[in-house]
Amino acid sequence: MLKKMLCVLLAALMLVGTLASCGTPNDGTTDTTAAATGDNSEDESRETLDIPSTRYDDTELCFLTRDESEWSTLEIFAENQTSESDNISNAVFERNDRILQNYGVTVKELKKVTTEHHGTVSNEVSAPTGDFQAIITNTSNSANFASNGFLWDLNSDEIEYLDFTKSWWDNNMAKGMSIEDRLYFATGDLLTSDNDATFVIMFNKKLVVDYKIPDLYALVENGEWTMDELYKYEQMAVQDNNGDGKLDYDSDICGLAYTGDVPYCLVFGGGITLCTKDEDDMPIYSLDVQRADDIAEKGKLIFSKDYTIDLNAVVNAGGITMYEAGAKTFGEGHALFMGEVMQCVTRMRGYDVDFGILPYPKFNAQQENYCSMMHLTASCVSIPRSVNGDDLAMVTSMIEAMAYHAVDTLTVQYYEINLKTKGAKDEQSGPMMDMILSSRVCDLSYYYQWGGNAFGQVAGCLLPAGKGVASISKRFGQQIERNIAQLIRTLEKHEGQ
Repeated sequence: MLKKMLCVLLAALMLVGTLASCGTPNDGTTDTTAAATGDNSEDESRETLDIPSTRYDDTELCFLTRDESEWSTLEIFAENQTSESDNISNAVFERNDRILQNYGVTVKELKKVTTEHHGTVSNEVSAPTGDFQAIITNTSNSANFASNGFLWDLNSDEIEYLDFTKSWWDNNMAKGMSIEDRLYFATGDLLTSDNDATFVIMFNKKLVVDYKIPDLYALVENGEWTMDELYKYEQMAVQDNNGDGKLDYDSDICGLAYTGDVPYCLVFGGGITLCTKDEDDMPIYSLDVQRADDIAEKGKLIFSKDYTIDLNAVVNAGGITMYEAGAKTFGEGHALFMGEVMQCVTRMRGYDVDFGILPYPKFNAQQENYCSMMHLTASCVSIPRSVNGDDLAMVTSMIEAMAYHAVDTLTVQYYEINLKTKGAKDEQSGPMMDMILSSRVCDLSYYYQWGGNAFGQVAGCLLPAGKGVASISKRFGQQIERNIAQLIRTLEKHEGQ
């Protein structure tokens, strides 16, 4: 994905002047000029958009999108421009208007409940209606659609105009999600829910001062933000105000409030994946059992009930939603740290808590990079195999154009204004977000749920009552290998159709 700090600087330059508005000739030439793309022609550093300048007047490009409460798709369609405060909707409208003016294509959406997506896509592939030409759904659905042969390989020769080496795509995730150089779904500046679904650690800045905890940002920047440091500082913040011997989410102070996915994040953060790739881009089961066991031992300390609040347990006790539990615990100052997705940064606006953003800690200081996790609920874009011929050229070129034009519209509004200024409240959180989003790691076993959610089984080993990784790894290792072999057979079968 585009380096976000560069994006903000670039956007600032681009928004100084008036965007050019020029028609494009129907001559099939490569669209690389600033005039044709609506960009400020003085910005020579911007990568070019390498698609034909062909116009598709009076054509609609319709996306199947998500109707799913807080995870509903907001990034594809906007009916019109609204109030100045609705930054995302206005940015989407502006981007889509560029597509209409430059190429004659009107962007539409067919919004459906996510649980209906499988049947909708299956029916469209078997008996095309043309009701939609692209799909925005969660990563779990996308992997399932690929496994069923519903999707185009976005790296195939038939797909001419999607270039995943460009900075408006998340290059790391595109490489990670490919299988034998086949890629069936992708994300990048076209979308924002992939950012929303990326996990972060929020920390209460007042409690950091109160408990004389050192500069956490400096620890990250120096490569010293590790699991041992997290464990050390969470212990310092514990305060059992009512003296009942347990930590309550609405009256005491805990070191860490967490949801059920946070153990997954520590596995990713510690540099563990269950699958890697060989030289032919073939996924192979390659869990480092010893390292995973070592991380599990640290996890058992980090998630000790003496220092933490399990928000799932709060919800299960009844009478409160996960959103309410997390917002009250962290938003009202009852936790030093809270692990959740970045969407929660925005949710904290209604509270007075002054907080910052951190990546998940490394296993130790010798680990080279921080590693971040993108949840299964993140949206990806894909193309159903019902799209063919000239329609395929139109769809792929317009998706590429939409991703390109999202850089200085949607990304700027979402990332710079919606998160940094209103959510994180401090300049230092911006570079942390840059680091988090650029360090996302893909494990195909997680997204395809191979081995009966083997990744979840490893993550469970980090909890105090969890087993050792070595004791469970043999159980799912062979199953993952069978899952990979079955997927390859399915993909090869549908390639020949």
